[in-house]
Amino acid sequence: MTSFAFIAGLIPLAVATGAGAVGNRTIGTSSLGGMIFGTVFGVILIPGLYYIFAKMIEGKSLIRNEDLDPLTETYHYGSGDEKDYD
Repeated sequence: MTSFAFIAGLIPLAVATGAGAVGNRTIGTSSLGGMIFGTVFGVILIPGLYYIFAKMIEGKSLIRNEDLDPLTETYHYGSGDEKDYD
């Protein structure tokens, strides 16, 4: 909602007339375009990509047969014959 309010607040700056209008329009249109692009990217594209990638990975595991033989259960932290250098 904040980005939409900021975009609405930039519209008068983008359509400015009178003294200094060229600078105001330049700042207003570039800020307006950037905010619109960023808002569309953040609101539509990022969640859409998340959904697509989640559907692609659904049902797959990162480690083969991890559910039968969990990696954390099979890894041992040394055999006990190492020297302690503390």
